[in-house]
Amino acid sequence: MMETPENTPVQRLVLSAAGRRARRAELLFALDNECARIARAAREPMMAQIRLAWWRDGLASADALPAHRSPMMDALRAMEGFPAARDGLIALIDGWEELILWDGEEPDAMLRAYASGRGGGLFEAFAPERGEEARRWGRLWALWDLAGHLDEAELARAAIRQGGELARGLPARPLLPRALAMLGGAARRDLARGGAMPAALTPGLYMRLLRLQIFGR
Repeated sequence: MMETPENTPVQRLVLSAAGRRARRAELLFALDNECARIARAAREPMMAQIRLAWWRDGLASADALPAHRSPMMDALRAMEGFPAARDGLIALIDGWEELILWDGEEPDAMLRAYASGRGGGLFEAFAPERGEEARRWGRLWALWDLAGHLDEAELARAAIRQGGELARGLPARPLLPRALAMLGGAARRDLARGGAMPAALTPGLYMRLLRLQIFGR
């Protein structure tokens, strides 16, 4: 697997359960982490938008263009099943853009667009065959993850509230590849109880993820 310091402990645990899709999961996490890095470093939203547009345009083009070459871009485009995953990858970038460009108004609308893009896109890109089922669980995961990493308490509460509403409409056992089931299942449990993703891989989260890996729920 491609070693990257940006892989979180949770991501590394999920990668160990991804089986033959481990390379795909690794690349999807790498793109998501890069978008997160752009969002964290953003001082001027327009500059962050330009950086995201570079990734979007490079993935959307029919052929690899010289101006959009990088090791990660080349690896994503060479990924097995890339044509089926392309829309999800672009949606992931669009979701991060929604967050970066948010003007502070209508947080619920922004969170819906962000979660549909980032989470729905990542889960769809990992498992295109699961369609809307993957996107639903991806939206849940994105809200859980965001709520656990926000400094803005009010927006975090809005993400938890919206995620809790989604969680109540989902079954205890995600019908997804095991790696996604681990993320979706952990998100469902916490959000249904009014909680967010822990800031670190706590013993409790570690055990929940292992249980989901072994039993699927």
